[in-house]
Amino acid sequence: MHAITWLFPFFQGLLVGILAMLFHELGHLVAAPLVGIKIKKVGFTWKGLFTMREPGSAEKNLLVSLAGPLTNVALLALWPLWPKLGLANFCFAFFNILPIEGSDGERVWKCLRQIMRDRASRKASHLYTAYGPASLTVRSAANLISEVPPSEPGTGD
Repeated sequence: MHAITWLFPFFQGLLVGILAMLFHELGHLVAAPLVGIKIKKVGFTWKGLFTMREPGSAEKNLLVSLAGPLTNVALLALWPLWPKLGLANFCFAFFNILPIEGSDGERVWKCLRQIMRDRASRKASHLYTAYGPASLTVRSAANLISEVPPSEPGTGD
């Protein structure tokens, strides 16, 4: 009898955690088609549920990656009604947004870096378009000057 009273809360917590994981993955599954990304596979590993999707733009991947944790954050509204589900959703949102290898947080950071690189590239392209080859000449000269090796000590330079 004592084993049952100990095991019941454990399995209840496990069930609530799986429920929070299902909601999290549903967030990804709903968001992907909404932004035009097809889902290739949904599966289960020792780490939990996962979705594999076709590649999309960094902006679309950012939205899909954020959808799971944001679903868990939205479900925090249920905390007063079901505290265990609220706690499970809090944990899923918190740990999935951390930039840990394979997590949504890592994908979010990668997408943000890609978006920043793309914007910088567009800005540089716009600069070249606005000022033409002269901007390339100035940049090339600056690169040559910065690549001149410093004089070695004792050579008198």
